[in-house]
Amino acid sequence: MLVLAMAFSSWLISFYIHHPMVEGSVYSDIVSFWHREPRLQASLIPCLQYFFEYPPASCLITYVSRMLGGGGLVGYYVVFSLLSLPAYIGIALTLKRFAGLTASLFIIAPSMVLYGVYNFDHFLSVFLIASLLAYTRGRIGVSAFFLGLGFSVKLFTVLLLPILLAEVNEWRRRLHVLFHFIAGALPFWLPVLLLNPRWLPDFLSFHASWGLENSWIIWLSNNPFSPSSKFLGFLTAAILVFRAYGASASYESKAFLVLSGFLIGSPTFTPQMVLWLIPLIAANTRLWLWLPLLEAANAGIILTWFATDSPIMPWTPPQTMSLLRAAALIGMWMTVYRAAPIGLNHRQV
Repeated sequence: MLVLAMAFSSWLISFYIHHPMVEGSVYSDIVSFWHREPRLQASLIPCLQYFFEYPPASCLITYVSRMLGGGGLVGYYVVFSLLSLPAYIGIALTLKRFAGLTASLFIIAPSMVLYGVYNFDHFLSVFLIASLLAYTRGRIGVSAFFLGLGFSVKLFTVLLLPILLAEVNEWRRRLHVLFHFIAGALPFWLPVLLLNPRWLPDFLSFHASWGLENSWIIWLSNNPFSPSSKFLGFLTAAILVFRAYGASASYESKAFLVLSGFLIGSPTFTPQMVLWLIPLIAANTRLWLWLPLLEAANAGIILTWFATDSPIMPWTPPQTMSLLRAAALIGMWMTVYRAAPIGLNHRQV
């Protein structure tokens, strides 16, 4: 009951602070989608009838929110928020089963409140933690299925698929894992790829053209569209990810090293992406020392963004917060990497 109460409280606060009718409400991408997209307001289907820069399950969530919301911004926002509530509850309950009651407290972390009813990352987070829990229960096919569902919301769970495939030592079992991943992803991806094949190249082109955003790399170039800085960021991410793949570590430790390593180097590190790491940080008490810095800096990005001229430039408060967040995450990465053979503190059945 306590876990449910915490999940509901975290969701309710997030719902309130981002509500478009609340004076002084905090920015959210969800509300921004409505204002920028007359086609969404006109009930067109994102990913099918117009380009939307998120994967198919996120398009579906957005469209359902619009259709059930009754045609107005408030209704659309309320339905999206109600769809988010099961994700909050799922994260909290699965955290409790995965790592104990104390870990479930992370559902009220500042990032969960500020960036929950904000974008789609809380949906990815619940699929990620469900995948980890299934793995620790020996259900590797179910684990891969949840990764596939996450891939339909945002692409980044695919980074964990090589680790999962490496956990089995027979090709037949690897095909079994791959089949379950595809089974989780395909129901959402197939309609879009068949009915609007142009969406995929547009999606890839859009994200390839994106500049630096909340990445420490901006401090090296002073140019948010520097190609050499982007290359350096991706090179850093690739080095850290492949170091993680090669580590002698548990699956859960590698999962943290891969996701955090990617975020450390990624030229785009929006603050809601920290939600991917919440389950893995909650399950590893060695990382809690770094948590105050990580959470304070991550919260500071949105809280200072709209009070800053040119917030994407170095020496501004948002980018100073991003730099501090990167320092905390590097400390976390090194902590897990050095203790990698020990693994995380998840509960075994």
